[in-house]
Amino acid sequence: MLRIRPLCPLSLWLLVGLLSPLPAVAEERGHYDRVSLRATASAEVENDILVATLAAHREGSNPALLSEAVNADIRWAIEKAKKVSAVSVQTLGYQTRPLYWQQRLSGWRVRQGLRLESRDIAGLSQLIGKLQERLAVGQVGYRISPQRRNAVEEALIVEAITRFQQRATLVAKQMGRSRYRVVNMNIDTHGGPPRPLARAEMSAIAEARPAPRFEAGVQTLQVSIDGIVELQSD
Repeated sequence: MLRIRPLCPLSLWLLVGLLSPLPAVAEERGHYDRVSLRATASAEVENDILVATLAAHREGSNPALLSEAVNADIRWAIEKAKKVSAVSVQTLGYQTRPLYWQQRLSGWRVRQGLRLESRDIAGLSQLIGKLQERLAVGQVGYRISPQRRNAVEEALIVEAITRFQQRATLVAKQMGRSRYRVVNMNIDTHGGPPRPLARAEMSAIAEARPAPRFEAGVQTLQVSIDGIVELQSD
């Protein structure tokens, strides 16, 4: 009968000591000649959507009457907006707040907002001019539509990858290597938030009844690629 003798503690310790460095050595060899690289591509893109927020608000002593007046203003504005086919309409939060004077209730303030969005900047500008009869303009800004953003970002990704490959090839050549392989790659897209109008422009809108004029302007979209390549030889 074959008998297996258990290892003594000293023999077991030596065996563990001999085997334990092997993974670390293998891992170290697997990370030779790795280089971190970064490449970017950017483009200026014209904003194609105008976004505006307006609000109806009333102050007084009877909150029920104030609510009716605000609701009437919002209904009137929605009817006007729906006549412009290219404009999307969204109602915003409804607020009723008490007003105090010398720590005593002096009245109420009722407010509701309206958000308008359109690619037809001229049409929405004319609509804003009409709605100022009963609503106050809050914020106006621009953004890039998802369709245009996606198309531009896809083109920038192709351009950024090409630049990354060119840099990797250059580094490999300068280091005397014939080729490389990509170990890791991270693609990140950047774009500015909707561009608000300047205060001076906003003041002009608030004071003027005619349709305000807007210039969409541009935003810079950027794609960044961070990656690690491993230089190799034939």
